[in-house]
Amino acid sequence: MSVDSITARGVSVRVYLPDPALLGHITFYYFVEAEGPLTDFLYPEWGNVRLSVAGDWMVVNDPRDPARPARRALYGPTDRRGKVVTGGGKTVGFGLTPIGWDRLIGTHAGAMANRVREIDGELGVDAIALQQAFIADGDDDVAGVARFDRVLLDLLARRPASHPLVLAVDKVLRRRPAGVPEFAARAGVSPRTLQRLCLGAFGFAPKRLLRRQRFLETLGLIRITPDPTFGTLIDEAYHDQSHFNRDFRDFMDMTAREYAATPRALMQAAAAAQAAMGIPLSFKLPEPPAA
Repeated sequence: MSVDSITARGVSVRVYLPDPALLGHITFYYFVEAEGPLTDFLYPEWGNVRLSVAGDWMVVNDPRDPARPARRALYGPTDRRGKVVTGGGKTVGFGLTPIGWDRLIGTHAGAMANRVREIDGELGVDAIALQQAFIADGDDDVAGVARFDRVLLDLLARRPASHPLVLAVDKVLRRRPAGVPEFAARAGVSPRTLQRLCLGAFGFAPKRLLRRQRFLETLGLIRITPDPTFGTLIDEAYHDQSHFNRDFRDFMDMTAREYAATPRALMQAAAAAQAAMGIPLSFKLPEPPAA
């Protein structure tokens, strides 16, 4: 377990790695505090579970979801920029890889794509009691990390392993096939089966997943490059910079130039905390769990 704390403009982000047995299912745990009102955006990401410890925290991804704070929230995978709003306070949570979602949450990821709702029984524990335990911890992150580990290790032990075809799709996606036919062939499934597997475990259709990963891996390079020149960093799979610019607007609802000029206190603090721990900012899928 490692930790680093970064504070920027009244925002504190502390990130912790989970128990080694959870790697491949959980990205990392995070403890976020804002001294006062904060509005920022969130990058497209995989699923998350977040608990409000102090203050109200609201994330808006889809206009179908009510614009109100979620106290104990399950966030589906996203393929668009989200917005987080708080008047100040603290939230804790963890990120799920697609394999983690498939095994630990178990619901259809496509049905939750870009959605936010109060968590129900997915974690196999009383979510209200879990939230109250984090509130009682105060500033004791060590106790919180240990609690997350206990809950998730217990859940991992009780849930069946992911289907081999889901693991096969995950493996091929991490190697970025050139298109859907190659994606299906390398995963050893028909295009129709690939569509079903991708929607169920990853949240999006195969073509959208490939575009999303291409964009996010380029965005990851931009995030770690001081004063980036976008044209020198775009993925070789892009035909040209205008191709990348179209994807940027599609996934982020802004131009790359607007992104560079936008204050990002929360995202910058999170990036610094991840970098200090050696957690990649590339958005690449991590290696899957050992069989």
